[in-house]
Amino acid sequence: MSDPAPTGPPVAEPAPVDAARWRRLHPLSPLLRGGLAVAAAGAWLVSNQVDAWLGADSQLPDGRPLLWLGLAAGLGLLALVAGSWLSWRVSRFRIGASTLEVRTGLVLRQHRQVRYDRIQAVDLRRPLLARLAGLSEVHVQAAGSGSDARLAFLPHPEATEVRRTLMALAGRGDERDSLVARSRPEPVRAAPGVPPPAGETVVRVPAERLVQAWLLRGRTLGMVLAVPVLLWGLATGRGGVVAAVGPTLLAVGGNAAKELVREWNFHLRRDAAGIHVTRGLTELTSSSVPVHRIQALALRQPLPWRLADWWRIEANVAGVGTEHGEDDSVLLPVGTRLEALATLAVVRPSSDLHAVLDGLGNGLGNGLGDGLGHASGDGTAAGPGSGPDGSAGHAAYVTVPPRATWLSPLVRQRHGYAVTEGALVVRGGRLRRWVEVVPHARVQSLRLRQGPVQRRLRLATVELLTTSGPARPRVCHLDVAEATRLLNEQVRRSSRARERVH
Repeated sequence: MSDPAPTGPPVAEPAPVDAARWRRLHPLSPLLRGGLAVAAAGAWLVSNQVDAWLGADSQLPDGRPLLWLGLAAGLGLLALVAGSWLSWRVSRFRIGASTLEVRTGLVLRQHRQVRYDRIQAVDLRRPLLARLAGLSEVHVQAAGSGSDARLAFLPHPEATEVRRTLMALAGRGDERDSLVARSRPEPVRAAPGVPPPAGETVVRVPAERLVQAWLLRGRTLGMVLAVPVLLWGLATGRGGVVAAVGPTLLAVGGNAAKELVREWNFHLRRDAAGIHVTRGLTELTSSSVPVHRIQALALRQPLPWRLADWWRIEANVAGVGTEHGEDDSVLLPVGTRLEALATLAVVRPSSDLHAVLDGLGNGLGNGLGDGLGHASGDGTAAGPGSGPDGSAGHAAYVTVPPRATWLSPLVRQRHGYAVTEGALVVRGGRLRRWVEVVPHARVQSLRLRQGPVQRRLRLATVELLTTSGPARPRVCHLDVAEATRLLNEQVRRSSRARERVH
């Protein structure tokens, strides 16, 4: 005999997430998105009309002209307020069980849905006027063209909470945590470049160093040389010189100034998402770069930075759109060697740091590179023995043969590659040094290329194809046999690495 059914009130089940109420943006959002520009344009038109009257009669007209002007200004202001209010009323968003829904538009209505499993990143952006009002924009980057969503604007505490909720619902925390944990093994705990605990600042770039590095960039030095030429052209009335130098100087100078403003106040810290970057002067941007989205790394050192031993680190980040891709690719705008190693330690295992350190070249002189293998000039590695999967236990760089001098007379001894347990490290450049790191699991395909001169010298170039970005790894002018061996072994290493990841 079965027990009688309970007669008490049914236990209330928790409401599903998609039953959450629709939420509105801040009432000032329409004005910050464009209403202020409309108001400024209206004020400019009124000012021009008043100036025209003053210029014609030296006094304001009486009667109807002033009445019509005041009436038009009042109606315009009323229309602006009404339009902003209606736009605010129809704009709303909801964090559902599986999607983020955003509804916008008064005349052309849009209903955008972003699935959480398609979210690549959630950034906070704070333009100057929004910061003054205590507001922030939540920018949701999703896989696929035109799939991004923007919540502009929310109070900053609410925007921070929305970002945290969306990142948690995206379901990538566990994967990021495991990858970050693998990036700090115990054997190198005492070495420079060991990542700090989660939440602590890894690098903060001082403003004076950022300005000094900006002044020592090649294009900035070129601008300094071009200014006297432009002034000479203006003084002597040479229109051709002004027409050629002026627009170029404005374009290059504008881009350089934009980069300086964008990288101002740059600081990087570790968090559960991997790397958290905050930057910007007029527009403060806060974004997370998950470790699993970093496909390749590029370290650059222009010649003027050599004396201070400064380095710049950029990354190929999967899923970054074209609008803000350049922002997200910069992990360190300018930093010392120790800061560069600290940044790399958050992203890559310590076994890769040995190869990167050897690729950076001289400059530290404190024994950090002791024990690293080096390569002989005949294209064969000389140094410690190989590790598992044919990788070097410590970085043993394979350089190009002497006959490659005909193609690279200055950088032949710098060109080369090293294989570690987790990545392929490529180095090159004599005046402008560079080191690129590609994890084995992130190599999408490989290509062996051989030009006519290379064929005659029995040389070849191996290209590693990954997602688009600043890092374009390639090993140039290897012996044909060495290039073929690298190609075949790297295919096997990449396959095994992808199997371990999945």
